[in-house]
Order: sequence, then C-alpha cells, then structure tokens
Amino acid sequence: MVNIEKTNLTLLKKFAEKEDYEDRKIVFWYDNERTADQESLALIEEELAKHNIKTKTLDNNYFAIKKLLEVEDTASNYLIYSPDDERGYEDNWLLDIQMYSGRFENSRISDIKSVLEIDGHDLDEFLEKRYKFFISKKRTEPFLRLYQADWKKDEFLIGFLSVFTNSRSTDLREILRELLKISLEEEDNKVWEDIVKFDLVDDFWNIINRYFGYHSKEPTLKKLFLSFIITHIVRNTGLKLDTYKSYINSKGNECEIFIRNWMDHSKDSQGFDDFSKVVMEENSSRLESDLKNIIKNSDIPDYIEAESTDIFDRAVINNIAIDIENGQEDFESYLNWIAIRKTKHWYPKYSDLYLALEYAILLHKFAKEFRVEDLCDKNLKDLFHAYTDKHYLMDQYYRKFYYYYDKSREEDILKNTRELVEKLYNNVLMDRLLGQWSEAINNETNGKWNVELVDHQNEFYKRHVDRILSRNDRDKVAVIISDALRYEVAAELQEVLNRETPGIIELNAITGNLPSYTKLGMASLLPHKDLEYKSGRIIADGISTEGSQNREKILKNTFADSIVINSKAVIDLTTEQAREQFKGIRLFYVYHDEIDATGDHSASEHNVFNAAEKAIEDIKKVIDKLARSQIVNNIIITSDHGFIYKRDDLGNIDKRDLSDFDKEQIIESNKRYVLTTEDIQLKNTHKFDMADTFNSGDKLFLYTPQADLRFKVQGAGNNFVHGGASPQEIVVPLLKYSYKKTAQLEKKGIKTGKVSLILTTPNRKITNTTFKISFLQSEKVTDKMLPLHCKVSLWNRNGDKKISDEKLIIADSTSNDAKERVYSVTLTLTNDVENKIYYLHAIDEDDKALNKEIFDPIDFNVDLLLKNDFF
Repeated sequence: MVNIEKTNLTLLKKFAEKEDYEDRKIVFWYDNERTADQESLALIEEELAKHNIKTKTLDNNYFAIKKLLEVEDTASNYLIYSPDDERGYEDNWLLDIQMYSGRFENSRISDIKSVLEIDGHDLDEFLEKRYKFFISKKRTEPFLRLYQADWKKDEFLIGFLSVFTNSRSTDLREILRELLKISLEEEDNKVWEDIVKFDLVDDFWNIINRYFGYHSKEPTLKKLFLSFIITHIVRNTGLKLDTYKSYINSKGNECEIFIRNWMDHSKDSQGFDDFSKVVMEENSSRLESDLKNIIKNSDIPDYIEAESTDIFDRAVINNIAIDIENGQEDFESYLNWIAIRKTKHWYPKYSDLYLALEYAILLHKFAKEFRVEDLCDKNLKDLFHAYTDKHYLMDQYYRKFYYYYDKSREEDILKNTRELVEKLYNNVLMDRLLGQWSEAINNETNGKWNVELVDHQNEFYKRHVDRILSRNDRDKVAVIISDALRYEVAAELQEVLNRETPGIIELNAITGNLPSYTKLGMASLLPHKDLEYKSGRIIADGISTEGSQNREKILKNTFADSIVINSKAVIDLTTEQAREQFKGIRLFYVYHDEIDATGDHSASEHNVFNAAEKAIEDIKKVIDKLARSQIVNNIIITSDHGFIYKRDDLGNIDKRDLSDFDKEQIIESNKRYVLTTEDIQLKNTHKFDMADTFNSGDKLFLYTPQADLRFKVQGAGNNFVHGGASPQEIVVPLLKYSYKKTAQLEKKGIKTGKVSLILTTPNRKITNTTFKISFLQSEKVTDKMLPLHCKVSLWNRNGDKKISDEKLIIADSTSNDAKERVYSVTLTLTNDVENKIYYLHAIDEDDKALNKEIFDPIDFNVDLLLKNDFF
C-alpha cells in the first residue's frame, strides 16, 4: 500500500520544481508494482486538485492523453498515472512529451533514488537487488556522507564495503585492509557476514580482481592475503616461485602499494605481521619451506629488498653469520646489507639481532685492520693515545655486541657468532693489545706508575676544575663522577650528547691511579695536597675520603661554594627546586654509581653492559637538569677507574696463585691487585712502589697481573674486574661539556641540526608506473650534524592524496666522499594516477606527527603511455 501522505508531499514537490522553459508541469507515474489502489488514487487526486493539478489515468488511451495534453488543454498541470510498465521507445506515443516532463516513482527504490538524486533507470536493477541495505539508518547515514552523485556500480559497492568496515573512506585499499585485519577466516569475519547477507560476494571478488588482478576459481580471504605476499616477493626479488604462479596478481603496482601501506600503518602493522606468520606457517601452505630451500641456493642481494615476510630477515642474519663463521671477510657488503634492512618493515622486530651482528662485524673488521706490528716499539704514551684514538673501539664493539645479543630472545641464531666474538676479543685483540701494553710498562715505568706527558688523575682538580673557577666569579662547574665509567662508554656518551643536546663536547683522557679501584680513584679526584693510606682508608690532607659528608668537607676546605650530591637526587629535583636548592653554589660534585654497583656482584656482573647503557641515560638526565636549567654552564664527566670484562668463565690458565706472597704482609687484595709491604719479584706481574702515591713514609708495594690475568682470590666475581694497569682500567675519560644554545654554536661557525637531502634525479618526467629517484646527502654526519630519517612519496597538488607508495631513507653517512652519500629508492604509482603534475614530498620521520617537510615539494610530470601493470 502506498503511503498517501508521503506520496502527496513528494508529488507536490515534483510539481513545484519547474524549469525555466516550463509554463506548466506534467509528471508521469508508471506504477508497475501497483503500489496505489483505486481508493489511494482517489485520495491523491483529491489532494492534488487542491493545488490545481489534474490527474489522468493512462490505460491504453495513449492517443486520447496525447490529444488532451497537446490540443485540448495546454495550460493545466497534469499527473499522468499508469498502472503498467512503461512502453518501449518505438511503442510509446507519449515519448516526446515525457522527454520534457517529470517522473515520479513509488517503487521500493524510488525513495532511494530520490534521496540520491538519481535519474534514469541504469541503476534500478542494481539498487533493487540491494535495497535492504538502505532500510537501516545505521547504514544509510554513513553511506550518504560518502556518496557522490556520479557514482556507478563499483562506487556503490565500495561505499557499501566502507560502511561495513567503518572505514569512512572510499579508498578500496583502506577498506580491504579494514576487512582483512578482522580475520582471514570468513566464518570469523563479521564484515564478510554482511557481504554474504547483502548478496555481494560475487561483486566483491569481481572488484578485487579488477583492482588488484587477483583471480582464483575458489577465492578466499586467506588466499587473497597470500597473493599479496607472493606478488611482493616476485616484484622485489630475483627468486623464482614457479609453483606459486597462480598467486601472482596481475596488478602488481596496486598490490605493492596495498601491502606497503599496511606494513607501515602505525596501528595496523602488527595485524599484518601476525597474518604473515599465519599464512607462512600453516600446514596447508608449503611456502615457508619452499622459500627456505630457494633462499639456500640464492645470494643475499637476490632477496635483500623483500619484506613481506620475516623469512628474509632471518635469512640475511643467518647467512651473514655463516659467512663470518666460514672465514669470509666481505665486511663492507655485510654492513651495507644490514643498512638496507634498516629501512625495511621487519627491522624493528629483529633490530637487536641485526645490531648484535653489526657490532660483531665491526669487531671482525677492526681485528682485520689491527696490526700488532704497528704497536711494536711504541712507548707507553703512544700506546695510551692509540687506545684513546682508536683501540678503545674493540671494547665498545664487544660491549655493544653483548648488549644487543642479551636483549634478543633468539640467541641461537647467533650462537656461533658469539663464540667467535668471544675468542676474537679475548684471545686475539686483548692478547695483542695488552701484550704490547705490558711490555711497555716493563720497559718504561721502573716500578713507578706514570705515563709521561699525560695528565694524571691526582692533578684533576688543579688542572681541570680550579682553572674554570679561577677565570671569574661567575663560572660554575659540575663534576659528574660515574663509578667505573670506562673510556669507551664515555665515548658513546659523547655521541649521545652531541646528538641530543646543544653544547660543545670534548673528550680527552687522564691516567688513572693504581690500584685502579674506587677508594683511590675517588680520592684522587678531590682537591688535595697529599694522600695517605691508613687502615684500609684513603686520607686526603688529614680527612677521610669516604662518604659524602667527608668529601663535601674536603671540597669546602678548598672552595666554599661547593656541594656533594648523588645523581638520583639531582634527577629527582624539579627545575624550580634545583634552582632554589643550588643558589650560590658554584662547584658541584655529583656521584653516580651504576656500572660498578652492577659489576662488583657475582649475581649481576653479567648485566654490566646493561648498566653501561643505563649510566649513559642517567648522566644525560643529570646534564639536562643542570645545564638546560641554566644552573651550571660547565660540566666535566669523569670516573674513578674503568674495568675489564669477559663473558666466558675463566680457566685456571687465566689466574695467578697468591702462594708466592707472604699472607701476613698483604694489606689488601683483589682479583687484579695485591697491596703488601713485601718486596719480591714475580713473573708476569707488574710491581709498583706506592711511595709516590701515598706520602705516608710507609713501605708499600702494589702487584698487578700482566695483561688481563687475575689473582686467585676468594670473593665474588671473576668476569668483571678492575684494579690493574690495563688501558681498559686506567685510561680515565675526561669529558667536558659546555652548554651552548644553538644560536651560540652557529656564531662560532659550528653547524647544527640534521643533514639534508638534495634530489639529484635530473629527469622530472615519469613515464613508467615504477620510477627511481636519487638523493645526495649534502654534508656528512658529524658531532653536531645528525643523521636524517625521512620517508618520500608522490602526492597530488593539494597534498591530500598520496599516489605512490612510501619509502624510507636513512641518511647517516660519515664519509667525505660525496659518492658514498648517494641514496636511491624506487617508487610505485597507484592505478588511478593521471597524466599531470604531481609533487614529491619528504617527511622527517622524527617529526612525522608535525608533518615536517625536508624540502619544498618538487614537481614531477607523470606522462604514462600505458598504464598497464606489468612486472
């Protein structure tokens, strides 16, 4: 039955809408569904008559109606009602009149067409089949927000799918991602239930075929997802997957953009990872095993660009590790391949393994370039500087390897690599370095510990603190003393400070005292004239150097406006609290203990490299609090001593017995030193007269094993030790930090910020759906010019539609050679790209929330002869 009230309102609206050429209005109503009976028609006729609208019924009286409208009454408004279908053009005598008249429909889709302002009948069958979709406001309201008046069947279908997936977009790539991420199993996918419910299954697979080139006799969502994985592999590798040809989609560009958008999506990428693992590992798919077999017979460059499955990351890591295990030394290639993988999707998941492997490679590369003959005949001073210039890197690479190796939960893949690293570091590098170092000590020191022409720890306050305080009465200085902060850790801290804070940072080194342990090292850094050793304590000018109160007393005796505080107390203060508490203070001694506190206990000594990372974080926080709050303008970071650490357990061959010593004369002993009043000669042991260190007049000697040997002493810990004379223990870092704002640095001619990229591709015309562009990193990465991470892609003029995939560039080269600072990426265009001008955008990944552009958008002219998608 017709809704009389609604029909009357709609009809009256029709008659009210006259075109300029219309003196009267004629409306035809073909009611083939007989929605209006005689009673309803009478009521409608009655209402229309009130508005001077006449009604006539068309029932095989075409001539009479034509005569009425064109001869007898050419002025009145008429509703011509027919209870039958409209005749074809050749049989319809009223066709000419209908051409300039209006139409009214009261079928199930008439209201839909009215709301959507659809004229004609091209979509009638389509809408009739799916009219149930429009019954619910929950579906029609979001649909109408998307709807455009020129939509055809495909656009309607995409609109339906958008409503089902709540994607609020008409981008089929986004809609499909929303559909697939729910579940690859149709029975568990609520959106798929809607597709079935509204009889859209065939339409869905047809549009997927047209858009992505996916075709299957028995299509499923899981097969579709797998087709994206395989299509990507075929496009980006040299691997032959002949048995999977049916999964290779013909619209490779769209597949590539779809999969990359999903992989890179900030919220949905984890879903992609999960599904990728599922389709690779499930029993019904042999792809994983087939890929592994193919990769075994392929070279890494054949698949280095593939990223749709983590099999390739595991293969890269494993095969590089095997190469190293087999004695291969193509280190530059290995590092380059890892650099390429850093721009790929799965890198964050495997970053710990990649970084562990990278530091293992760097250690092997260091060992290859390390020539023991270059150390022969060098004096202690030269060896000291050689260590601070380069040789410290062996300790840093070893530490960083274990830090990332321990973080990874898949250590087995690098098990052999770890064993090689351990042997290389301890049996080759340490033996070579410490062998020459010990020989130089024996040849030069003559029992008196000293490195000529290198500042000594005893002179720290006079040479480095007092000089700053004496310049004027405004300068302030903070001394951060981090227990066991080894030189190589301080070198990394310098890099972090350069990267993350403004200011000028200078790293030097001083010679630590012997024995290289906390009591003496901490005492040496305080202002003093003489040090004494009494009953196991170090006395500075009559005051014990142990404890914060004593140390502050010693400081204030030399410089009244001073304070001793621990690092945590500084970090925990607010800026306002710090400014208030430190009013009038010009000298700060800030004590930090993370590395030594961790390493000196057997239960935690193997966590010492984690502690080193934590130390860097803590010290940076202290500097931020003191410098950025403008409390202190000069900061010195130093240490009491360093340390030696090796991961594997020591055998007896690495230990020296104490049986040669008279136990009654031993004052103090540890794994790396013996303090005694006994004067003897021992093999493979350095002996030093402590008279110059302690001006007490008492006879006291220090014995420390050569190289990295240990004494057999009861007590915790053999792997983490200090107290001896190795460079790892006595090369004490002296890191000076002077806070400067960026503008102040620039005035000094110091460039700051990030390196920039310059497009070097000369041709700005794109004639293929995949195109390569190249960039030059304009300057090398330095202390203050930092690496740049950015993503490049092509967009339309308004910047609201991306028409290519997106590629990551990591510009981090430190080379002076411009040829080594070139980066190239290949972009893929979408299928809906037009031949016109588009713009290349580069967004800084660190500021992507702000959409920070690296350079002004660069125009490219897309001029495709064929848009077909071949690969």
